[in-house]
Amino acid sequence: MRKRIIAVFTLIPALLFGCTSPNANTTAQKENTPSSQGVAQEDATQDTVTLTPLQRSDGWNYGGSGNDGFYYVNPSMRDDDSTNLMYLDYATMKKIFLCNQPNCNHDTEACTSYLPYSAGGILACVIGNQIVLVFPGNVYVSTDTSSTVMPHLEVMGLDGSDRKTTFTFESNQQINRPLVTDGTNIYCELDTATEDGQLKAELVRINPITGTKDTLCSLNQEWIKGCAGSAIILLNANGCYSSYNPVTGDKKEIVTIDDASVNSLLQGTTLAYKDNGIFCLMDLLSGEKTLLSGFEVPSSEEAFVNLVDADSTHLVVQVETAFHQSGSNIEDGYYMIIGDSAPQPWNLLYSLDGQEFPYERITSVFNNQYLVISGEESLPDINTSSQYVATGEKQYVLMSQEDYWNGLVTNASPAQ
Repeated sequence: MRKRIIAVFTLIPALLFGCTSPNANTTAQKENTPSSQGVAQEDATQDTVTLTPLQRSDGWNYGGSGNDGFYYVNPSMRDDDSTNLMYLDYATMKKIFLCNQPNCNHDTEACTSYLPYSAGGILACVIGNQIVLVFPGNVYVSTDTSSTVMPHLEVMGLDGSDRKTTFTFESNQQINRPLVTDGTNIYCELDTATEDGQLKAELVRINPITGTKDTLCSLNQEWIKGCAGSAIILLNANGCYSSYNPVTGDKKEIVTIDDASVNSLLQGTTLAYKDNGIFCLMDLLSGEKTLLSGFEVPSSEEAFVNLVDADSTHLVVQVETAFHQSGSNIEDGYYMIIGDSAPQPWNLLYSLDGQEFPYERITSVFNNQYLVISGEESLPDINTSSQYVATGEKQYVLMSQEDYWNGLVTNASPAQ
């Protein structure tokens, strides 16, 4: 199984508790107690927000993207599991420590890029003209409190200046990903461990600048998957996707995935899922569906089909045949599916430890380009006592959106 970057320390799934009406309680730095026609067609008012995701729908955190560069957590760790915040400049594609101090070793809190060990990992986000570092916490990890940090938020300038803690959670709380933002606030699931060993899950809104938090609703076996327009997209344990408006508290059902043998995927505002034996792409802003009739999805007895990436017209899938499966009319591998065309091999792959992995689209940047992960380097030294799962340094490229969907890398600009 592929190892993942330390910036996102996977939290163990637990009992998560449906959206009810929003609460109006707000304090500063204190705890506070649709249909297929589209999920973002409410009347435009001054209270309407426009939401964007800060992570992929699976919660995987690559980092935060600003107008000029990308901020991410260095996977290389010191013996005490501390690491650094890095910056990838889009203009030069050079990677540097987010530090402007001369002769800095980047290994103490005096450095603006220094990051201590955090049991829940560290999420680097860009909101407006600020970097927000989210230390999400992990209620499942029992460690010496002197060796870790409380779940909290830190804010700093895009150059690493004026770094400060603005909100601290309780030790029995954790933030679950993905997070979404309206450009000012963070919307996320906050879990609180209770004395009886259960978790109370809530949808909360946090302003990382002012240090205020609102509890919007409770969650009952529901998880945040992303957003579309002014709505947060939720998925419940029964496979039902719904939209929740954090301003009005309105909730609408979008679609229920009947066949759980194939995973669904929310990428941006496109929902990809299996429907009546074929895949379809739903635009969550308009409710329009695009049927990918050129590929009849094999049954679970024939092959596993994993959804890898999608936009409004393209779907990338991985086909895997287990030892007990037979009869699939398609070979194992990665494929692109468009409209009513037969699936074509997806060639944007790299090798790691004898396995092939697809390029991973991170974010859109200027000039209709994507920042893409195109590989992973092995770490020279492994700290066997580390509490993180170490992974290699990611290799990044800038490539045009057209080249990405056509599987071409001839004009890609690699990071240095």
